[in-house]
Parts: sequence; structure tokens; C-alpha cells
Amino acid sequence: MARMIKVHILGRNGIEIKEVNLQEAERILKETYADPLGGLVADRRTGEVIWEIDSNVEEVLIIDQMIGGG
Repeated sequence: MARMIKVHILGRNGIEIKEVNLQEAERILKETYADPLGGLVADRRTGEVIWEIDSNVEEVLIIDQMIGGG
């Protein structure tokens, strides 16, 4: 059975939660850091910002950059 990662995406519209395979989670991580507006990826269990998904990561939190204005 393929390894699954639970992805929590915190954005302007609240939190979206989905479970994806490891390859999809890595793609999401790379896209987050490649986005010109930026964002962060954290290990949800430890709260530490991560740059790759290692064997200890079971859930990630994607924090989209939210630009404020008024």
C-alpha cells in the first residue's frame, strides 16, 4: 500500500484537508515554495517548517502567503 500524507492547507478560504500519496504531497510542497507569493510548509505534528517530506512526516500544514490590504 502506498504511503499517504494528510495535507492541511490554510488559505484565505479557511482550511482544506485532503489525504494524498507521497508523490502528490511532495509536488504540493515544491509548488508552495515555487509560488511567487510564497508560503510555508510545516510538519503538523512538530510545528517545524520543513523543506522535504522525510519518513517521520505523516501530516503537513501548508500556509499560503496571504497579502493584506485595505
